[in-house]
Amino acid sequence: MSAIPANLARVPNLLASRIALGGIQNTNREMLLLQVRLASGKEFSRPSENAIGASTVTVLEDAIERRAQRSRNLSQADATLNALDAALADVADILQESKGIGLSQIGVGSDAATRQNQATVIDSMLSSLTSIANRDLRGIHFFGGDEHAAPPFSSLLQGMRYIGSGAGMRADLGLASDIRVTIGAEQAFGALSGRVEGDRDLDPSMTTATRLTDLGGANGRGVRAGTIEVDVNGTVTAVDLSDADSVGDVIARLSAAIGATDPGAVVSIDPTTGDRIAVTPSLGTTVVIRDSNSATTAGDLGLAGTYPGGTLSAGADLRPRITELTRLDSFSGMTLPLGEIAIRNGGQTRRVDLSTLTTVQDFQNAVSAAGLGVRVEISEDGSRLNVRNELSGAIMSVEELGGTTATELGIRSFANSTLLADFNGGRGVRQSKGNIDPATGLPDAAADRDMRITLKDGRNFEVDIDGDLTVDDALATINAAAAAAGITPAEFTARLVSTGNGIEIVDATIGTATTVADINNSNTALDLGIAGTTNAATLTGTDRATVAVDSVFSHLMALRDALRANDDRGIEFATNKLEADIDRATEARADVGVRSRRVSEATNREEELGIQDMALRSSIQDLDFTQAATRFASLQQQLEAGLAGASRAVNLSLLDFLR
Repeated sequence: MSAIPANLARVPNLLASRIALGGIQNTNREMLLLQVRLASGKEFSRPSENAIGASTVTVLEDAIERRAQRSRNLSQADATLNALDAALADVADILQESKGIGLSQIGVGSDAATRQNQATVIDSMLSSLTSIANRDLRGIHFFGGDEHAAPPFSSLLQGMRYIGSGAGMRADLGLASDIRVTIGAEQAFGALSGRVEGDRDLDPSMTTATRLTDLGGANGRGVRAGTIEVDVNGTVTAVDLSDADSVGDVIARLSAAIGATDPGAVVSIDPTTGDRIAVTPSLGTTVVIRDSNSATTAGDLGLAGTYPGGTLSAGADLRPRITELTRLDSFSGMTLPLGEIAIRNGGQTRRVDLSTLTTVQDFQNAVSAAGLGVRVEISEDGSRLNVRNELSGAIMSVEELGGTTATELGIRSFANSTLLADFNGGRGVRQSKGNIDPATGLPDAAADRDMRITLKDGRNFEVDIDGDLTVDDALATINAAAAAAGITPAEFTARLVSTGNGIEIVDATIGTATTVADINNSNTALDLGIAGTTNAATLTGTDRATVAVDSVFSHLMALRDALRANDDRGIEFATNKLEADIDRATEARADVGVRSRRVSEATNREEELGIQDMALRSSIQDLDFTQAATRFASLQQQLEAGLAGASRAVNLSLLDFLR
């Protein structure tokens, strides 16, 4: 409360009134502010009342709001993972039951009618499995991977198509942000084929538009942009490439730096290889390029070194990666113009003419537009193209149409590099081996031979492909066996067909028929697709290296079809495949269980941190009601005293002082 200063013995009435009124007003103002705080429960209502506290509270409120959203995300993630776990449990139950049916139908204990009935049961299980695979929770499909908004499986042609992709959806889960709340169908079902992977590095050429982020770099670690030094006959210039985006940016800045001293110098993409930068100084000029301080840019660009005048000197291979915008004609080893290829899947065939396409994306779109459930992907290291079959229950092949385009792209499904183990849906090529001569007890090489080829002129030879791993190995073995029998390449050769897929036997001798037959209880010729007889000059084999999706759906369809066909070997093979499917589903469920546990732990941690943040905010912003009430009572007494004192002071007159 304000008072009249003691050093003033006498003051005018007006001054005394004003001093008393000021004290009353200050007390009223403090009481008003305190009443506002008591009503709101806050220590301050406006930032101007406590700038530091208000700033801290703003940060804490943002953190609390984020934690609340993360808690909601974690709750959704926990519910999704629990539902996903239940779906995988249902998958495992169906597979176990299917395996039991398959095992019960192997051998002589079952007949065709029983197998027909069991095929109907397997067909109903397929329908149930499809329904499980398309399950969702609040629009999030469990098995769609990153593409979780739409059902991942649908019927197409003769199979079940998977349109999802990726390993699974991530959400803002705070401490558990690396946890995926959905999974890709490949992890649970095995939904895409993986065999037609490009069998060669396409090594694309660079252009000035090639981005630095799309380069593997001379050191294999990408290009880390920074500053390099360019020394032209002793004149050193620092070239800042920290914001360079493309190869063209690098070439332009190097040209400007070198050209300032040597106008005749040329910086370009090496015309011979197309995958490195070349520097050609003028005669009498020497250019030295090196890294500046701790930067690695010159080394990453393959440019660190000395470039003598009058000579084109190329740097190191920058390993440009394939992207969707990479030109098809930039691939090394391609015969231009590109030709046509054929893609078969689900009983349908489409021709794709690459001569009309420009980029990898054009090729991907053309294959997708064919509507065969086939996709073209770029390998993870960006060096080759892969062709994937999306249709479970259908077989795919990529074939030549008289040219070499599919082979040069490395995507022909029946190529020289194709593994024999991949033939016949993964069954491989059955051979005769390990036979023992009953008379001597020693290995019998003659009994280990797999097939006999008889030419038109009556000559024949036997072939043993034991130890061969690829189609190329088998072709070499067949041709070598013919040569060992005195048959020249002009008379006989085994090679790949030029149109379609398969092996062809070319017999130029004169006679009746060419015959390829298995011997010694082997199935090699049959499994290679060349068993048979022809009167023509060429015996054309069938494609036994078609690509099927190694998935639950494929195996159940195979089991169903084998039961309907009363095929003992097919039933056994499909049932054995189901064992791996059960293991895969079990592993996927275990993975989901680990994720669920981590989500629960993250939920508890987020709650604890949220409580800490709210406690800190409360200590800064919330009002101490006990202290405030005590202060309010004190201010009331102060106001009453002020009013009483003022009333007495203003009533004094000169007579009061003269008494």
